[in-house]
Amino acid sequence: MQNIIEKLKGCTFAYLKSLNWIVLLGIALFCIALAIVNNIRVDDAKSVTWIGSQDILEKPADIL
Repeated sequence: MQNIIEKLKGCTFAYLKSLNWIVLLGIALFCIALAIVNNIRVDDAKSVTWIGSQDILEKPADIL
């Protein structure tokens, strides 16, 4: 059983080392940028509220 676990760990680490991490991080950043642009592009009814954002207060009618 211990031998199987060690083999599994070795295969997992070898697989993770074989990944091109720069490309994966680039894809993740590109997806985040597209999500932000899409949230800005859609109208307010479909827009997502951001964490920690404040509601925009309307100006009173008596102020010019």
